[in-house]
Amino acid sequence: MKPVFYFFFAVFTWWSLRVTTSDLATKKIPNASMVLGAKLTGAALLILAAITLLGVRGYLQQYPTWNFYPMWATHAFWCVVAGLVLWYAEIWPAGDAKFYILTAAALPLINPELRNFPNYLFLSLLINIFTAAAAFSLISFVSSGMAKASPSAFFSETVANLKPRFAAAFSGGRAAAAALSYAAGLTLLFLLQQMFNMEVLGRAGHFVGRTDVLYFFLFFLWDKAGKLFRSRYSIAAGALLYGLYLALGLLFFRSHMLAMLFYAVKNMLRFSLLLFLGRFILEFLLEKKDEIFVGAEEVKPGMILSAKSTRELRTNPVFAGEFEDCFRDGLDEEQAALISGWLKKMPQENAKIIVIEGRPFALWIFAGTALTLIFNRTLLTLLR
Repeated sequence: MKPVFYFFFAVFTWWSLRVTTSDLATKKIPNASMVLGAKLTGAALLILAAITLLGVRGYLQQYPTWNFYPMWATHAFWCVVAGLVLWYAEIWPAGDAKFYILTAAALPLINPELRNFPNYLFLSLLINIFTAAAAFSLISFVSSGMAKASPSAFFSETVANLKPRFAAAFSGGRAAAAALSYAAGLTLLFLLQQMFNMEVLGRAGHFVGRTDVLYFFLFFLWDKAGKLFRSRYSIAAGALLYGLYLALGLLFFRSHMLAMLFYAVKNMLRFSLLLFLGRFILEFLLEKKDEIFVGAEEVKPGMILSAKSTRELRTNPVFAGEFEDCFRDGLDEEQAALISGWLKKMPQENAKIIVIEGRPFALWIFAGTALTLIFNRTLLTLLR
């Protein structure tokens, strides 16, 4: 079987390099390349199925059993879900999401003995992709900044630029109430996860019980899912559930209730730290070096708004929800026209908005895939 897996490795490496070089050159991933990748994946599955059939009939001694194919289908399902989440959460454009799905789906075809296959391999790959990309981008940001100014001036400017974010997040009574609502809602969510896994489904709920999987979906969908914690109905439902759980716990299972609450609060604090570092600090550092200020006449379809600009447009009543879904594929013609018209009406002369230069991410998807194949574990595990 090894020659077959080596052949698959060579073919998918050639295809991945072709996609990556195209993305680096044009900052786009052509649909034709994704169609080719899907065809290669289908062909690899057919070859393996033929080998399995020959093995079952006694013509071969080494072959994948029929159990491999439902396992691969499970893995492919989670890859598709993760890719859709990353696109819907406005982290990746559609091309990057498709490239991730296809490269992730190819991993077990190259090495079916990879760790965490089939249920969690998609998550291990994503950890490697984002860890590698974040480490390189952070080093690049710091090194380029210190090359232009002294270390003290560079760090002073960075801290000064971060202060408005801290102020917006933590000032005012309404912000404090929102923070309390988030903390209570997140704690309840982790508490319900534990109860659902431990009390209701037992072993069958093992996937639901994986806190890192919940972290993944919450982290990337936070801009959309976080709104649920501000809802009047969710606050009322949370208060009711807390009251019921605490009352029953005090009467019938006090020690167990305290242990569950402690675990839920601990996960809420861990996730809050991850969310803060990832969505506020790291997002700021990664986007800062790619920011471009454009005026009314310069706004074009396809431009990618910065995270700051996206938040400002979403909260601006002028646009009435036009930017609720602002995907990383870039502005459409209607959105570009709205921004251009709005900038022209601004009282200040030459008003501008911040957009981000397109960053080819296929390189990091390819790098994360290579790291997963080489080390058969996540980079975070290697750093322990």
